[in-house]
Amino acid sequence: MENINKELLSNITILYVEDEEIIREQITYFFKRFVKNFYTASNGLEGIEICKTITPDIIITDIQMPKMNGLEMIKALDMKDVPVILTTAYSDIDYFLKAIELNINKYVIKPIDLIELVTSVQDCIYSNRLRTKLFEKENLLKIVDENVLISITNKDGIIIDASQAFCKLTGYDKSELIGKSHSILRDKDTPVIFYEKLWEDILSGKKFDAEIKNRKKDGELYWAKLTITPVYKDGEIINFTAIRQDITNKKKLELLAIKDELTGLYNRRYFNKIMDKEIRRVKRENSTLSLLCIDIDYFKKYNDTFGHPKGDEVLALIATTLKTFCARSTDYVFRMGGEEFCVIYSGSTIEESLAYSNELVNKISLMNIEHKDNEILTISAGLVTLQGQNIIDEKTIYKYADDALYEAKQNGRNQVILSENSK
Repeated sequence: MENINKELLSNITILYVEDEEIIREQITYFFKRFVKNFYTASNGLEGIEICKTITPDIIITDIQMPKMNGLEMIKALDMKDVPVILTTAYSDIDYFLKAIELNINKYVIKPIDLIELVTSVQDCIYSNRLRTKLFEKENLLKIVDENVLISITNKDGIIIDASQAFCKLTGYDKSELIGKSHSILRDKDTPVIFYEKLWEDILSGKKFDAEIKNRKKDGELYWAKLTITPVYKDGEIINFTAIRQDITNKKKLELLAIKDELTGLYNRRYFNKIMDKEIRRVKRENSTLSLLCIDIDYFKKYNDTFGHPKGDEVLALIATTLKTFCARSTDYVFRMGGEEFCVIYSGSTIEESLAYSNELVNKISLMNIEHKDNEILTISAGLVTLQGQNIIDEKTIYKYADDALYEAKQNGRNQVILSENSK
């Protein structure tokens, strides 16, 4: 129980909304030992009624409930200064995007880990709404050290202090952090431009706010909402204070909402978003956009011959190959459904795009995945490459590539057909 700050919890008011009685009673029994003002409701309507008589410091709510679900309740309450912790099952993916739009502070996945939940509550206590209350406490510095993800660097970005909470998150001892730069936590996928913008802002005296992906000492990925503030003395910057909020769960749920569960590739929902973004970008930059639509040849026969579990294995294997091959910074790979995949990329000429696509088709055939009658599994693909000024809209460019894919199938499969509309 070393993670539980009893004095901190004793001074807050919590509203907990959960329709499953057993879970509600379990959580209530646990929290009542630390939180005097702990109120419960069995649905969103009850939660709203309770909020008419109390002012909660934190709301913990489930998503799916009868009468009114948790997201509807939060939207109806419109208490923007009150932190919200969402308890949710992985099966609630359809609700995740709505939750993200409501700026939910924390996500705790069911079955609920009680220590994780109380830690999330303690994290939320440091929201702007509760800081004034905390600053009245004599042991503020101790509370901050144990609960706030904070580090301080000198003007050159060298760490000169770090809180216990930050050390615990990253897995480093304070002695391992002090004297180092934050590059010790850097994830290789974070672009250089991110750090260039960071330093440009803070050296000019601005506060820097962003979401950042980092790596712990053991290599595990985590996400944080980062705020870096310059500290002045006699009109000059003497150091920088960085405060973070762990948003790893939120990011995991965002990924679940945009990724295909079987293959790990982006899903069709995200395809629509990326396609719209890329079309606008290439139009603005007058660059080119390529769309490659891919279909696994005779995949129904494969499932009929080897069974659906083997078919799923092949889908995952093809997805891995696509992801490995299409690894350029401009490449996006999607599973559109069934045995259909799409690749979006930009900046290539028609000739370069066609050569790239042919190489991918050949790579799949060279995998020598056994098909019916001693044949091997292959793919067919339709490609369109357009200059930004020639792109009409998302539906049109998709139709061009899909029509070319149909032609590739009609012409014998295991090939790429370039759309005649490419220009």
